[in-house]
Amino acid sequence: MIRQVLALATAAATLVAPVASTASPPPRAQTSEASHRVTLITGDVVDYTERSDGRKFAQIHAAPRDGEQPIFHTMTTAKGLHVYPSDAMSAVTSGTVERTLFNVTELVRTGQSDDRATTVPVLMTGGFSASAHTRINSLDASGVRVEKSKAQEFWRSLDMSAKSGVRVKYDRPVRISLDQTTRQIGAPEAWKAGLDGTGVTVAVVDTGIDANHPDVAGKITASENFSDEPDVVDRHGHGTHVASTIAGTGQGAAGRYKGVAPGATLVIAKVFNGAGEADTSQVLAGIEWAARSGARIVNLSLGGDVTDGSDEMSALVDRLSAETGALFVVAAGNNGPAGRSVTSPGAAASALTVGAVDRQNKLAPFSSTGPRIGDAHVKPEINAPGVGVVAARAADTSMGAPVDGRYTAASGTSMATPHVAGAAALLTQQHPDWDAQTVKNALVSSATDVGMSWYEQGAGRLDVARAITQKATATASASYGRHERGAGGVLTREVQYVNISGTALDLDLTAAFKGWDGKSTTGFALGTTKLTVPAHAKASATLTLDPEVGPAGVYGGVVTATGGGTTLRTPVSVYEAPQTFPVSVRVRDGAGKPPAPAMGQLIDDTNGGDDVNDPFDETLSYYFDVVNGEGVANVPSGRYSAVTWATENTAGVRRWSALAAPELTVTGAADVSLDAQKTVPIEVVPPGPSEQRDRTVTMRRVVPAEGEKSPLITEMAAALGSAPWEIRATPSAAAKKGAISLQDNLTLQTATVTASSGGRTLRTDGDVAVLSARWPGERDLTLGGDTALVKIKPDTPANMVKAANTAATTAAQAGKKAILSYVDAPGALALTGLSSASLPALGVGNSDGEFLAKQTSMRLTVKPGPESVFNLSFLDANGIPADHRRTVDPAKLVKRQTAYHADKPGLAVQKTWYPFPTGLWQTQIMRGTTFTPPAAWNEYIGPGDDRIVWKRHVTLSGTDAKGQRAAMTMFQENVFREGAAPAQERWFAGPMHSTAIALQSDHPARYPAANGAWRQLCSNCRTGDTFVPALQWTDGNPGHYTNPYQNSKFFTTTKVRLFRGDAEIPATQEPLAFYPTFTMAPEKAAYRLETVETHAAGAIAGAVNPVLFTLAPRTETTWTFQSYRSQNPPPPGYACHAGQPACQFQPLIRLRHDLPLGLMNSAPAGTPFTYHLHASSNAPITLVKVQWSSDDGRTWNQAASQPSGDRWQVTIDKPSGDVWLRTEARDGAGNTVVQTMQRAFRTHSGS
Repeated sequence: MIRQVLALATAAATLVAPVASTASPPPRAQTSEASHRVTLITGDVVDYTERSDGRKFAQIHAAPRDGEQPIFHTMTTAKGLHVYPSDAMSAVTSGTVERTLFNVTELVRTGQSDDRATTVPVLMTGGFSASAHTRINSLDASGVRVEKSKAQEFWRSLDMSAKSGVRVKYDRPVRISLDQTTRQIGAPEAWKAGLDGTGVTVAVVDTGIDANHPDVAGKITASENFSDEPDVVDRHGHGTHVASTIAGTGQGAAGRYKGVAPGATLVIAKVFNGAGEADTSQVLAGIEWAARSGARIVNLSLGGDVTDGSDEMSALVDRLSAETGALFVVAAGNNGPAGRSVTSPGAAASALTVGAVDRQNKLAPFSSTGPRIGDAHVKPEINAPGVGVVAARAADTSMGAPVDGRYTAASGTSMATPHVAGAAALLTQQHPDWDAQTVKNALVSSATDVGMSWYEQGAGRLDVARAITQKATATASASYGRHERGAGGVLTREVQYVNISGTALDLDLTAAFKGWDGKSTTGFALGTTKLTVPAHAKASATLTLDPEVGPAGVYGGVVTATGGGTTLRTPVSVYEAPQTFPVSVRVRDGAGKPPAPAMGQLIDDTNGGDDVNDPFDETLSYYFDVVNGEGVANVPSGRYSAVTWATENTAGVRRWSALAAPELTVTGAADVSLDAQKTVPIEVVPPGPSEQRDRTVTMRRVVPAEGEKSPLITEMAAALGSAPWEIRATPSAAAKKGAISLQDNLTLQTATVTASSGGRTLRTDGDVAVLSARWPGERDLTLGGDTALVKIKPDTPANMVKAANTAATTAAQAGKKAILSYVDAPGALALTGLSSASLPALGVGNSDGEFLAKQTSMRLTVKPGPESVFNLSFLDANGIPADHRRTVDPAKLVKRQTAYHADKPGLAVQKTWYPFPTGLWQTQIMRGTTFTPPAAWNEYIGPGDDRIVWKRHVTLSGTDAKGQRAAMTMFQENVFREGAAPAQERWFAGPMHSTAIALQSDHPARYPAANGAWRQLCSNCRTGDTFVPALQWTDGNPGHYTNPYQNSKFFTTTKVRLFRGDAEIPATQEPLAFYPTFTMAPEKAAYRLETVETHAAGAIAGAVNPVLFTLAPRTETTWTFQSYRSQNPPPPGYACHAGQPACQFQPLIRLRHDLPLGLMNSAPAGTPFTYHLHASSNAPITLVKVQWSSDDGRTWNQAASQPSGDRWQVTIDKPSGDVWLRTEARDGAGNTVVQTMQRAFRTHSGS
């Protein structure tokens, strides 16, 4: 489940980082990949891979629908990859469902991948949900955890109508964002003055409390549990640490670690579990309860996303502050040193937001700084100690750096915040009549300047001694907010001073203001430099601002008032935003009508502004929703490209149009028309009768890099799958700057389903994968007899498909052999996505349907597989031509005679081959094709293009007896050049084994432009004195590989031991390592490496396991070799461990058994079996010996082996049963290898 997370800095990292089983991090220099499976709220599933360079690719699996299968619209933005099913677009564009629920990048970032969460957490407003686990009455909201296995059921149950008032948002995560620190803020002076917080109650919303700890025992007056655990016991430690920093007595250490307000009492709202996890809704409920508990102060040492203060948590804090009078003291967050990084709910205007300093009053590197995004509101307002804070340690916890059994040190804005909450308790005791705003004013205005800017420290570091003794208070902050240039007028703010003493106070006022660029500004003016505040009275100074002075951007500073021993500081800020203009976008479909709801972007063709005075001038794309054919975006003057899409889906039209208006100039309010009637067809003509298995069309706008900026690539795509949609696009000249690009990726296959009647070949549509798997063969059918012909009433596409599938079920129950459906409307297209689960079901167009109604018989032929598959990628690198008809010519494609092997029946293969256009992509989307192995056909790839790198994924999957899914994907990267010779290829040909992968001849490493982006980690490799063992696994085809270590599966299948002589070298102890490493001697030495490879236990994803494989369940290999340091860079296509520049493959003899096995990975029994053994090393191979066993290794037989070119020919005399192989080899340098592979292959009777 998505969880809220507690505001610790270093210590909190262990709370939020995904934990790999034993993990060395992947090398920084390598373009490594991390793959995740994510179930969306609609039940659709996305297999998402993100590379270390930020680029992404994804495969979409549609959840079954009762009616027509959706297509998927995708958008790549600065916020990530969004995947929207077409049947969810109305709910998203209307605001009913938050689009973050479809942001796959964000869902993965926040722990929502399926391996980490079994539910989708949502926050529902506008109505009570019976399935809610948490209720927040103030927001009329409920927290609901939707089981991913029932996500589609939940989605169908939602009332999406506007009148329902229901809104569904992502229940996003929140993070848990004392020794001498009390002295640092001046607390002892308050204690000497008799102030200890007595009579004041502080609420702590956190991980609970160790109520038996001597520092807080007897201080808790109320508690409530909102977590998933059964009680308020603190099983994490964060909450107890925070609570004792506020009100701890220090009894456990003779008063040494006393809190700021040891006389205060506590109320505890537990929202986080022992792992520091909670849903946002749980935190909201805890905040609501705490504010209504009677506590004067509420401590929130936690944080969510960086926001502008309009999010649910910030809004609730503002609302409850007004309603209850409680002062919320909130952590700024731990996103430092990045600026503009204050998190929710610290972004709330009413909150007293706290940053962290160390003991030398330097800004803590982790502390989030301001200003608040969107309007530059002053945040944080104050800093406090947050580094190495020692406070109470909850029993049986290990958070932070334990000092002893009762205390631990921790760092974070979480630790700074309770210092301020405790100080607020002291002031509240001193001035029980003060309201929350007055307490906030007193604490902020009395803070000590420690030499930072207003957006780093607010007014300064907390100074309790000054706060309790000063004669006056001042306005905590004066933020003007966001004001657009061009509006004119002068803005004013009042800085109010309140004299709480019995004598008049004369103040001298000074002010210093600068722009974000560090330059002074004359835009601010104080109305007076001297001010007298009468005794027990108020007086104000007017601060005026001319918002047109200087360049647009952020300005701020501090107004300082001094006099009578008093110093008061008020930070001030404003965001003078550049003037924006409405750009109205009118969108029309191919019929000139408003299309279905969509989304669009106005893309900044300058790749962002260059105004150093505007930290918010980073918006590169302005988004708009297209509803009823209209969309609006407000943008500054500049150059833009407008993109969106238009979808038409009726009985007679199935059309998707990519619409663009590149390189527009905006100087004022503007109108843009994006009209599908002005598009051109994007046509692909196959070489003969064919079936579409997959298609994705992507439009990209590429803005080149400038200066230190990276290229800007924005994308929108339609992932169509097998549905035959008409595709159109706006023709465009080449962009003057960057590129406007269109890529059309298709998978076609020669026809496997043909139907004819009365001498007429019918154009049919159906689920060809299911038809080939379940219903192969030729059938002569009788229309109206054993075959049903059903006329479907015109309706929505979803309802028409639903009606056809219902008719198919009825036909199957009636014993029919097949069914054909057509829509009763002239010109209607064949229905797509019909289910053939119970009998062959085909859709035909209205013309063919009416023809069949007059016939009595037909022939249906279904082949078990295609003869050829065409994997196509047509790229318009810059500009979209008006003539866009592409004819597929097999002579211009690269041919691979391809076999898909399987050890056992009952498995499935999913093939997803991504074509990446070098320099022109940020994200690539496919739906993939599924079929049943074993299978074999010709794969054609192309057209040949040096600019396109193909990353080919082939996934083998199955389920165990309990229904648990197992899967493993093999990869290969290729550049397919026109004219390349045909070749053979075998996927999952046995035996599977680990290896240091050797790159094949068409790997992108052979092409300098692509090499750096497609590198493998050098394994069986030495980097300095660090040895990395073999990491990849491969099948019987050179260049195929899988990387179990990248999914934390290395240790699941492989055990490695390294020896120098007889002394074992222990693996380096790195608790989060993805793979083991070993430290070798600096000098040249002899080593022995021993590995044991086994199948993983049970059904897992990402590694060899018994659900998928029966062969080679255990392989034992021992190498001896000489090793020494090398300063050479790795070969092209490889990267060194930990990003180091030099590494070298070690002289470990590499073995590869090229077994000519059948599709079920078996060989004929009882006849001689000859195969090629590839043995390679840095030195020539001088000896090869192979033995075989067919009785599980009890007895061994010698195989004949002789050299044959660069390999050895091995002949086994009449093997039978399951065959084990034992191989020995030696090279000219004395390096050796001995390998025993159990059940390397099996034999079968017959030829």
